[in-house]
Amino acid sequence: MSKPKIQFLSGDEIEALHNASLEVLERTGVKVMSEKALNILREAGAKVDYGKNHAIIPRNLVEEALRKAPRAIKYCARNPKRDFVLNKGEIHFTTGGSPPCIIDWKTGERRTSTNEDLARWTRIADYLNNVHVVWPSVTPSDVPAPMQGLTGLVTVLRNTEKHVEHGALNARDARNNIEIAAAIVGGEEQLKKRSILSGIACPISPLTYDKGITEGAIEYGKAGVPIVIFPMPLAGETAPATLAGTVVVNNAENLGNLVILEFANPGAPVLYGSASSIANLKTGEYSPGSPERGIIHMALAQLVNYYHLPCELCSGNCDCKVPDIQAGFERAMNLTAAMLMGGVDIIDGVGAIDASNAMSPELLVIDNEIIDGIRRLTRGFEVDDDTLALDVIDKVGPGGIFLGEKHTLEHYKKEIWMPEISDKNTFTTWRKMGSKTMDKVAKEKVDEILATHKPEPIPEDVEKEIARILKRAETESK
Repeated sequence: MSKPKIQFLSGDEIEALHNASLEVLERTGVKVMSEKALNILREAGAKVDYGKNHAIIPRNLVEEALRKAPRAIKYCARNPKRDFVLNKGEIHFTTGGSPPCIIDWKTGERRTSTNEDLARWTRIADYLNNVHVVWPSVTPSDVPAPMQGLTGLVTVLRNTEKHVEHGALNARDARNNIEIAAAIVGGEEQLKKRSILSGIACPISPLTYDKGITEGAIEYGKAGVPIVIFPMPLAGETAPATLAGTVVVNNAENLGNLVILEFANPGAPVLYGSASSIANLKTGEYSPGSPERGIIHMALAQLVNYYHLPCELCSGNCDCKVPDIQAGFERAMNLTAAMLMGGVDIIDGVGAIDASNAMSPELLVIDNEIIDGIRRLTRGFEVDDDTLALDVIDKVGPGGIFLGEKHTLEHYKKEIWMPEISDKNTFTTWRKMGSKTMDKVAKEKVDEILATHKPEPIPEDVEKEIARILKRAETESK
């Protein structure tokens, strides 16, 4: 199979980025706000200054952490048919983000999201074939703030049979999340074998690790829950204005966090990640819809191949405020760039809008179609005697037509992509069918999914255990 692929950095350039990242860790160092993590680094051999919450991480510790880290990770799900392995064989997709806003697909209005919005969002994601991992993608703002994270996790688990990705703000949050996931799979030992949950650990760029998030990630690693290290350095603001410099900061933050997690729990399942992009220098705000994001992520994908680590990149969201033409071209641009790189295992940001400050259900449906089309592009084609089709070309001959040939019938569905919601009709037919734009068709699809799709419910005895955990967590949060 001949597949299109982009590799734009030379081997020498990859080495230069790698060595520059190690120099940052050895010379500049990192700020670590967790005493527990500083102790781990000191015991491993790093130079630690507790008074300044600072650590110098030598090259040999990075090399040792890379040796400890798994090369492939299994992502399990409530329904084992939804399990998959991150091993560079196929790209998977997730929604991402947890903003307090949703674009109401019925009214088009941006409003505060609720727990019911999250339940509906999750059911849509559960239905779509190109969504493989589900985040609590909108905040259940009608739930008391201390319980929003755990309640959101439970809402997602109830409404999807797929793998769930959810961060933890501290060690207690992580333990509660682990306990909920363990209740579903049959205990914490079983969770280590079949983790239906993964977590996110976001460094604070540049080169700073938050106390709560770091300690939450350590708890995840102890439980065998995969952790995605997710730096977000912005070129020109929290990273140098040069893209190479931004890549170095992103890479150093990944490697420094990897050292903490692998020396805390050797063999912990860790993914190399990034939501890096540029800063809009007019406003100072995050700008994910830029072509520079695609370039940064292409470079990071090559670095991931160099390290042989599983990888998750945020390439799906954009700067647009509504599902319009800007949404389409920004997403297609950066999704195509990421999907043409070898080395990416998961891409997130599907359905996100306004730099992930809101989520759009109809855009989630549209993204599913965009991904489907780019998947066809990246699949390429086979070259063999059958696909070269010399016999059928000779049979049809000059001036003939291939439409009725057996060879055409056998290969059309394999070779030719047929979209679900895009219109491929003539103008006359399109007008007879109601002159519907894609966003209108997507809204109708959202209604259809919500009316008909119902994931398998969690067993009643497990629901009782979840209720007990939620009640205890609520009491502890007061």
